[in-house]
Amino acid sequence: MQDPALVLEGSVKALLYASLLVAIGASAARWLLLPRVTAELGADGVAALERSVARVALAASSLALAASVLRVWTHTVAAFGFDGARSWDTLELIALHSRWGQGWKPQVIVALVLAVAGAATIWRRKSWPLATFAVIVFTATMPLLGHASRNAGLMALDAIHILGGGVWLGTLAVVLLMPIRPARIRLLILRRFSPVALTGAAAVVGAGLIAAWSYIGAVSNLWTTAYGRLLVIKAGLAGAIAVCGYINWQRLRKVHWKSEPSATIIVLETMLALAVAIVTGYLTEIAHP
Repeated sequence: MQDPALVLEGSVKALLYASLLVAIGASAARWLLLPRVTAELGADGVAALERSVARVALAASSLALAASVLRVWTHTVAAFGFDGARSWDTLELIALHSRWGQGWKPQVIVALVLAVAGAATIWRRKSWPLATFAVIVFTATMPLLGHASRNAGLMALDAIHILGGGVWLGTLAVVLLMPIRPARIRLLILRRFSPVALTGAAAVVGAGLIAAWSYIGAVSNLWTTAYGRLLVIKAGLAGAIAVCGYINWQRLRKVHWKSEPSATIIVLETMLALAVAIVTGYLTEIAHP
């Protein structure tokens, strides 16, 4: 991890993961979470929340597009060094003619579609199906540039793992990022979040365990290799998030939804989710055992 090029590439990959999780979370919030508060807020109240979700979706999808484009430069730096990355010829070689570029091109095209669809959701509610389809396809392209790129089964597991993370942690981030007034409405939404979170967490754990065993090979590699140690850190962070989520669930279910929420544990849970995205960004850039 001391190689500056590797640190740079891992950082941009972490940014891509974080923005993608939030983009997934925006669609999950639109389809799975907001309908659960219609009885209390009414159709107009939910429509206002939907516009807030759409703004978060646009920001996340735009950031994902920017990170996808920036990855061409960071990967060129990794291949040719900083001096080589200044040449348009080397950038073109990586983006258009390399094996890496064959996986990158469909990913950046879908990222562009996702950004356009994210913008459209602000003005047209009917654009949500396109935005959701685009984020699912974009997620499916992520393993094209990762460890699973030559194995269809592992690619599917990685995509499910990312989608589950978006439904679980991305949706939580969306609820915290979207402007909501009065604040007690956020508490109502969070009280309806647990079934959505459990669904996403189940996908994360199930797909993650199977994929991790495929990558790690032997148990001893968990502490004898850099990949294994990072994987342990990621698992520890995920466990801490689960503990925070349980505490939040227990606390929120005992509070009337019109009370003002205390966001300390919820914010901690979200910050831990960001740490998971950062670790994942580096984890996918180093060789597994």
